[in-house]
Amino acid sequence: MDIRQFQDLMWELFRSISHGINGTVRLIADSKGITMTQMRILVELKHRGESPVGDLALAVDSAPGNTSAMCKTLEKKGLVSRTRNPEDERIVLINLTASGKSLLGEIDQALTETFDPVLAQYSPLDYEQIITGIRKLDDIMNDLRHAFDPNQRR
Repeated sequence: MDIRQFQDLMWELFRSISHGINGTVRLIADSKGITMTQMRILVELKHRGESPVGDLALAVDSAPGNTSAMCKTLEKKGLVSRTRNPEDERIVLINLTASGKSLLGEIDQALTETFDPVLAQYSPLDYEQIITGIRKLDDIMNDLRHAFDPNQRR
């Protein structure tokens, strides 16, 4: 396989994988009354803890204004809290509420119920091979990101 064939196949697989993941996860997010991006914000908060809106925007690849609006919607639903940074009141800090954590637990349970029966069909060796390939792909994507912007961290 040459580089061009590799690139074409890689993009085709990206689209297929993204479509598959988004299709399944979107159904679950929709059933819980949130969008995919709102779910990504909640997941980021679960991993990061309290975060400024700007940091969340970078993490979910969204404009800060859009992220701020989504956080306001999530706040109205009781899933996050928004507070001003006492050291710099221009900065709005977002934190998961107990309801947000509970919703993420429900989503995790729904994902487990959906994914586990399918994943059980594969062996531990399959899992290892997939993870090895994804890690290699992550290395390639980081190299590509660095090639486009040498100031990016590796």
